Amino acid sequence: MKNKRKGKAGSQDRLRSARAKLRSHRAIIRFCLIFLALLLILATTFPFLSDKFNPQLTWLMAATAQTTGWSLRLLGLAVTVSGRIVSLSNFSIEVVGECTGLYEMLIFLAAMIAYPAGWRKKIIGAGLGIPLLYVINIVRMVFVTALGSWSPGTFEFMHLYFWQVAMILIIVAVWVLWIEKVVHRERKAVVVHN
Repeated sequence: MKNKRKGKAGSQDRLRSARAKLRSHRAIIRFCLIFLALLLILATTFPFLSDKFNPQLTWLMAATAQTTGWSLRLLGLAVTVSGRIVSLSNFSIEVVGECTGLYEMLIFLAAMIAYPAGWRKKIIGAGLGIPLLYVINIVRMVFVTALGSWSPGTFEFMHLYFWQVAMILIIVAVWVLWIEKVVHRERKAVVVHN
């Protein structure tokens, strides 16, 4: 009888311990579930929305091409832009939806929405983070376009692999920066003043 009671008590202790760990990680689990749900919604609705908002997406692609061309000219390169096509003397790119940084901005927004912070802080984060991600995306476009002109063989690797990973890391960095500088800023100020 004693062994059964000890076994039963031990399993109840383990169950209580597991529940306590689950409660302590509830915020992390909640964030992950909301973030994944938002990404799923984004992935399933984006094709429909991109068709529905095609004029706006076309405008964003052309604006990205124009900004990339302007930036390349600032670097002293001879560049022509025609609609969504950016051309250097021996290399051209066509700016498509994936080149605009829109996906990265939406992923950033999904992470911000999923994070437990007030809407005021989320709006501040969107107002600062989205333009920052757009500028970083333009830097990426300038880099891959110039690289494609100078070294066409490395263009595919840099475009398809390096910058894909780099943009994921940049999204995470901008998101963490938002958490540290906007979300936790007031919390730190309250702790200091108490």
